[in-house]
Amino acid sequence: MILRPPASRLDPRMHTYWLVESLLATAAAAVITIVATTVTALADAETAAWIVGLVGGVIVVGLGVSAFVTPRLDYRNFGYEVTELGLYVASGWLWRRWQVVPHARVQTVDTTAGPLLRAFGLVSVEVATASDAGSTTIPGLRPPVADALVSDLARHAGIEEGT
Repeated sequence: MILRPPASRLDPRMHTYWLVESLLATAAAAVITIVATTVTALADAETAAWIVGLVGGVIVVGLGVSAFVTPRLDYRNFGYEVTELGLYVASGWLWRRWQVVPHARVQTVDTTAGPLLRAFGLVSVEVATASDAGSTTIPGLRPPVADALVSDLARHAGIEEGT
């Protein structure tokens, strides 16, 4: 059964955030490839250095292509909505996931933001349940939108204070 798309979307800056995050991972893979190839070459293993450089290069190119494709698809396919039944979240483009977290199961609602997410002026809302399988995260919301979502979820769940 395929449910209708949720009404709310992530902030458009989340697409750029995911792109930057992926490009940083690609750059790290490129540095590791260069270092590994150099160390192998300095160890007088020329054939091994070529193999390490070639395999690493293919991986870096694959990561680079993925860095430009995946964030767009992730952004396009992520949505959320607070319904009378609970928090409805749809995500994924290769493996689609439709999840409804019933209000009665919500234990805590938190906002978090790492340094890169804060640099984009965004936060994530984490909804925890008694089961890890029922928990979910909504990344990439502006703080006022996240605060309203936390308050709404906390009110529906009967939690006195959302954090």
